[in-house]
Amino acid sequence: MIPYLQIPSIPIFDRPMIHPFGILVATGILVGASLTVRRGRQLGLLEENVKNMIFWTVFTGFVVSHFVDVLVYQNDLTWTQKLQALADPRSGLSSMGGFAGAVLGLYVWCRRNNEPVLPYADSLAYGLATGWMFGRLGCFVAHDHPGSETTFFLGVDYPCPVPHCLNVGDGLYYVGERFRRHDLGLYEAISAASLAGFYFISERFKPRVGYFVAAIATFYGPVRFLLDYLRIDKIRGADPRYLGLTPAQYAAIAVIAIGIALIVRVSKIPAGAIRADGTQPGSLPTPATPSPPAAEAPAAETPAATPAADKPATEASESKKPS
Repeated sequence: MIPYLQIPSIPIFDRPMIHPFGILVATGILVGASLTVRRGRQLGLLEENVKNMIFWTVFTGFVVSHFVDVLVYQNDLTWTQKLQALADPRSGLSSMGGFAGAVLGLYVWCRRNNEPVLPYADSLAYGLATGWMFGRLGCFVAHDHPGSETTFFLGVDYPCPVPHCLNVGDGLYYVGERFRRHDLGLYEAISAASLAGFYFISERFKPRVGYFVAAIATFYGPVRFLLDYLRIDKIRGADPRYLGLTPAQYAAIAVIAIGIALIVRVSKIPAGAIRADGTQPGSLPTPATPSPPAAEAPAAETPAATPAADKPATEASESKKPS
């Protein structure tokens, strides 16, 4: 039994400006960035470069996330309404669009700065698991991802029969078994917390570079594909279906394929290697030992010049006369 949370927004100048969703998302970004820097340090990356990479991946992630949500998910809007929604960043975000934007920002940043992609992707994936947990907790308190009705013990007790309810009373939560639903924000938060715990345990064994990014792709793809079957359907505001699947499920298939490709690539990196080239942070590749120069034949000794040889010819001839 999970209560329906009704956490109020914090009013500023008589306007509810600070929402619980925003606080949790901001917390996820800060905590995830800190963990990303820590993993980057383990991989021998410059902290300034890692922070710069984080900014551009988060920026492009939010931009693409917003565009994908408006253009792909909000299919009940006219094109005029979609253009207006694109100008309003509050009109919606797509998680899979955010991942795609972050990957795009990471790739472009690495190419422009002549940096290898895999170590930065690995550090970003390490921080993403914990950051994603906070972000999905924000979705849970905002009830952004309601699912179908259920009797499952992790179902959330909604106060009304429809997926989007108004708050009931002044309490911080509502409990009642009459309208229990799956809440995908809660389920993904639990999944992300499990992955983050797995990461913290794996860190003790100094996994090779690429381990975390391969793990998050192969883990999240199947989880997201299955969870989307629990989403509400055939009502206003439900995610669109194309041939029976949501856009996120098609994206999840691509994520699974990427995860498998990453596993193959990472498996070729030497076991215990923290860097892609097999070296350790702070160490330099062992220089090749130069071969000794070939022994040269000793030069023929030039006989020492006699004093007579240094004298002029006339003086030498005079020295031959009898005294």
